[in-house]
Amino acid sequence: MIFLAMYSDNVSIGDALFISAFAMLVVFVVLLSISYLVDATAFFINRPKRENAKIDNKSGNAQIAKENVVSKSDDTIVVIAAAVAAYLGTSVDNIKIKHIRRVSQTDSAWSKRALLSHIK
Repeated sequence: MIFLAMYSDNVSIGDALFISAFAMLVVFVVLLSISYLVDATAFFINRPKRENAKIDNKSGNAQIAKENVVSKSDDTIVVIAAAVAAYLGTSVDNIKIKHIRRVSQTDSAWSKRALLSHIK
């Protein structure tokens, strides 16, 4: 019926509505499948990293080593590592940062610099 309507000169209203509805259904299914593909891609990209469990044979204790755990403070760590490397005049690969702690600042940087200059 669709093929006859496409090749004939006179198309009825019913045939036109059927063709339009079929075309809209095809577009809807394609868009829905694209949406699911984007969601699946985001799931695989943003899934949490697995933790490797290591079991100590002597004591029988399980130790969990977190590898490549991404946190929101990674950008801050990268910036601090770059600043330390620039200050030391070396590359980031040559330094190892074990931990970073926030220090409460009671004095201004100017007063700390003045104290350090008098100590030397």
